Amino acid sequence: MIIAGLEALPASRALRTLAEAMGCPVLVTYKAKGALADAHPLFGGVFTGGAAEAALLHQADLILLAGADPVEFVSQPWRYAAPVIDVASVPRQPHYFAAAAALHGDVGLALAELTATGSDWRAEEIARARHGWAASLTNGPSQGNRGISPQAVVELAQAACREAGRHPRVSVDAGAHMFPCTSFWQAEEPGDLLISNGLASMGFALPAGIAAALYDPQRGAIAFTGDGGLLMCLGELATAATLGVKLTVVVFNDATLSLIDIKKGERALPEGGLDWPMVDFAAVMQGCGGLAFRADDEAGFAEAMAAALAAPGVSLVDARVDPASYPAQIKALRG
Repeated sequence: MIIAGLEALPASRALRTLAEAMGCPVLVTYKAKGALADAHPLFGGVFTGGAAEAALLHQADLILLAGADPVEFVSQPWRYAAPVIDVASVPRQPHYFAAAAALHGDVGLALAELTATGSDWRAEEIARARHGWAASLTNGPSQGNRGISPQAVVELAQAACREAGRHPRVSVDAGAHMFPCTSFWQAEEPGDLLISNGLASMGFALPAGIAAALYDPQRGAIAFTGDGGLLMCLGELATAATLGVKLTVVVFNDATLSLIDIKKGERALPEGGLDWPMVDFAAVMQGCGGLAFRADDEAGFAEAMAAALAAPGVSLVDARVDPASYPAQIKALRG
């Protein structure tokens, strides 16, 4: 199996050629989304170092790390007995394991020079594993009238882009919403998805989305942000409006720090401090000079997303989401 990391992005062609020669599954880290397209038959899912991808990796008799920095993995013990070949620009210390072999230098050159014969993987076996990985991470439908499923926000946003003939870059903020974003947004090429990994900084998505839209005005960008992250950088909405960038901000609004609330779990910590009164981000965006919409259900979100994508400059969709499915998703991811 191949695990592709950030350093494999400039070497995506060599990566794909090698994977196809071996006929083996490829997992990508968050930052390597698009190194192999999600729609490619060898795509096996997203590697975090957690639980969701473990069933597939346990079948491997050799694991090739292609430009994967350990800072991209969650802090968990290495789970796999198969020998590892580490292809990276430089040695990383400390690492999660001692590689059986390592090649340090130009990752693209290394992947291009590697040769391999076909493996015993069957196409239907890889497809079944990929579908199982996705099924384990599903957010499912929202519970009653509590809001929109976070997964539905991502999938409906991409459907609206395809309907409009748009191919924007996507930036993703830190928080519970990053799991459905990185799992269910279908990347096609390197750089389609931008995320802060390692430091996992909140407040990343909006400024990164502005930068992506400035870099490539034709493509524009979508910033998927949590409400907590957006509250940390509200002034950048005015920056985006002033610059007139082609940017759609999608806010996963549940009035709490959902990921931190889940991590708090059953520890003996006092209640409170992780939530706040629901913010009307649509009103804030309008006050900053941009176009804004609010959505409370899937139909309303699809309609709002279509209108936002048609706007000439910055727009915002305030999506009231149901956080009830996050704990099961994070358990499936991290064990």
